Amino acid sequence: MKRLACCFLLASLLLSACADATPTPRVVVVPYRSPVPTWTLPFDPSATPAPLRPGETPPPPTETLLPTLPPTETPTARPGIDPTLGAVTPNPFITPDYPIPDPAPQLFLDRDIFNVLLIGRDTPKGTKAYRTDIMIVVSINRKAQSVTLLTIPRDLYVYIPGWTMNRINTASAYGDSIGYPGGGVALLEQTILYNLGLPIHRWARIDFAGFKQVIDILGGVDVPVSCAMQDWRLKDPYNPDQDVQDADNWHLYTVEVGVQHMDGDLGLWYARSRKRSSDYDRSRRQHQVLRAMLDKALQLNMLPKAPELYQQYIEIVDTDMSIGDVLQFVPLAATMDRTRIKSRFIGRDHIWPWTTPQGASVLLPDRDAISRLLEEAFQPPPENVLQRAGPAVEVWNGTGNAALSLLAADNLTWGGIANLPGAADRADYATTTLFDYTTTPKGSIRAHLQRVLNLNDASVIALPDPNAKYPYRVVLGSDYDTCIKPQYIVRATPTPEPGLGPLPQGEPVHAARVFDPPPNVDGDLVEWTALVYPASEPTFGAGNRVDGGDVSGSWNIAWDEGYLYVAVKVKDDVFVQDAVGETLYKGDSIELWISLDPGSRGPQLTEREFQIGLSPGDLAKNITGPEAYLWMPDQYKSPINDALIAARLTENGYGIEIAVPWTALRITPFAGEGFGFTLAVNDNDTVNTAAQETQVTNTKGAQLRDPRTWGVLVLD
Repeated sequence: MKRLACCFLLASLLLSACADATPTPRVVVVPYRSPVPTWTLPFDPSATPAPLRPGETPPPPTETLLPTLPPTETPTARPGIDPTLGAVTPNPFITPDYPIPDPAPQLFLDRDIFNVLLIGRDTPKGTKAYRTDIMIVVSINRKAQSVTLLTIPRDLYVYIPGWTMNRINTASAYGDSIGYPGGGVALLEQTILYNLGLPIHRWARIDFAGFKQVIDILGGVDVPVSCAMQDWRLKDPYNPDQDVQDADNWHLYTVEVGVQHMDGDLGLWYARSRKRSSDYDRSRRQHQVLRAMLDKALQLNMLPKAPELYQQYIEIVDTDMSIGDVLQFVPLAATMDRTRIKSRFIGRDHIWPWTTPQGASVLLPDRDAISRLLEEAFQPPPENVLQRAGPAVEVWNGTGNAALSLLAADNLTWGGIANLPGAADRADYATTTLFDYTTTPKGSIRAHLQRVLNLNDASVIALPDPNAKYPYRVVLGSDYDTCIKPQYIVRATPTPEPGLGPLPQGEPVHAARVFDPPPNVDGDLVEWTALVYPASEPTFGAGNRVDGGDVSGSWNIAWDEGYLYVAVKVKDDVFVQDAVGETLYKGDSIELWISLDPGSRGPQLTEREFQIGLSPGDLAKNITGPEAYLWMPDQYKSPINDALIAARLTENGYGIEIAVPWTALRITPFAGEGFGFTLAVNDNDTVNTAAQETQVTNTKGAQLRDPRTWGVLVLD
């Protein structure tokens, strides 16, 4: 069954226009694109340098209003000229903290492909300082009648032409600050072209308030939620007077599996939240909300109203698109099959996680992997694919849960698989089964269907039938898992290309690896083949420490979806642990200091910093057992009852194994995630007392009260 569909471009253009908008600062509308940017470098080599440091927020730009196209009686689309690179010489007064790569080979696309960059800015429209925290390329293939959405992660660490290496989300604001021709977005386009080889033809930019406004104008949107999502949300998000810095005003909010109706505030929260998930998961949720907005716009028959709504639209959205540019896509929106919208992401398979010398967690692009992604995403499908018609899968809902068939259909559509609902013969199926009626393996999509539907081989029944109405049928049972698990490749730290020199050395980075199966938390460290990281830097009571035999440690760390695992072999000539609970640090014990946002650490502790104490228990007297205690943030202070801890005395100290549940940190981990991190070992050598005499850590100069002095942990 065909469904009206198009890209978020039309959704944003048409939806935003529905408001009786209050005029805001003038929209930037660029009259015509020059294929080659012509400008002079923004620095004078003979001047006294006053460089910006990598990672700093650029200064606010000087607002420049560009001329607007005069209206014409018959609006027409302007040609999409493929841009070429302008000046790329780096600022000579800034030393990059990572080698500047050569320009990526340009991806030359079919002339019928038109790329629009959609941008979400993190501050209100009209303010001068901002970052482009959402970047989605909408690639419209008019000949193939298809659309591709590609998300570019905000933390991608790239060369910004004429400046230095930095996060890609800083390029636009920097361009505004130096008066780049065409504005900051033009420099962002050049940055994308330089680093990805992807030409951008037009752009549209909206702030988060405008995004909320669009959804509310529609009366809300219905979003298929295949995976439950939980994160921190204000208890009363509609109260503008509440103190957002007060932890008591926040609670864990869950969006359950199902088709959920969302207003503007919930839709924005769902699209932006990542504290307990990841940027990659957030990218998919953003695409879900945008598709839901488009569906609602089509239901309201807004396409024919495009010309009259355009003037209202540009009061909410900054853009360089004319009404003629918009109108050329209306026929496509009215005829295209929704399965011909592809969602693609520069994600875990296409980057290397890296920590800058300033402690910022960034993503280095894997150019080969990204090149393969772009080739698949933006090249038109083969002619034989274009000629295929009709659904491939019939979906039977064999349960009493009506939402399951909607979620299965949505997952299949995301996978590019045409489908339609069928009538199940009963509603008490316990297991989900895929029936394969194809008669030849040629062109089979069975493996793809199994991945999209979370089915193993035992759930597939082959019944070759040349007369079958549809090649596949899935019967949903009560065990159907709607949540599609991401597939990714575990990556090591990249090796620089020949001639670029060694990687810059930053703060200590301790990469954790995934265990499969996880270690047995029993105090026996035999599973840990290498305790490679030392903990011997005194931070407290250095005068009480005789030598490394008095107190020091060697350790290693690992992770899976449930726990952060730590193993520590402690050298300690006298074991004493007579303290319990909140005071356990006054005896032999371990501490973990963890910051959830290493790139934003300041000189003081915030609610993003966690301090966890881990006691081996009284191994000498066997009076008290192992325990874990969360000291910070203060609002969460309590024992961690679901932590796993086991310890054993050794000849010259003790060994301890620890499994801290990620729920204690209120997050969901993902590969490539970075944390501020320090491990500390506490020591007490006075028997029958409770007093912290010495503390050593793995990070030289670490101070608990200053998170900037901590090291960095990256999940590989």
